Amino acid sequence: MKFGLLLGGLIGFIAVFVIALLVGKDLLTALIQACIGSVGLGMLFRWVGRIWIRNVKQMLMEKQQAAVAMMAEAEERKQQDAKEQVTKPV
Repeated sequence: MKFGLLLGGLIGFIAVFVIALLVGKDLLTALIQACIGSVGLGMLFRWVGRIWIRNVKQMLMEKQQAAVAMMAEAEERKQQDAKEQVTKPV
């Protein structure tokens, strides 16, 4: 989380600062806008990171549940086959 916030803040600061200077703003105005941009983009990166992590955790949990269900199904099939072999006369 901290890494995403810092990365977003750095990208936001640099991007807004460069754009403000290219547009022709004076240095102080560009710095103020860059600070605001760094806060905004840092929070955006943090928000997107949380959503992404939550979705990855959910995906992994669903994969694990599917694997457990498949193992239970295979075990049940194995037990049924064993019962059928015992009950069939040779």
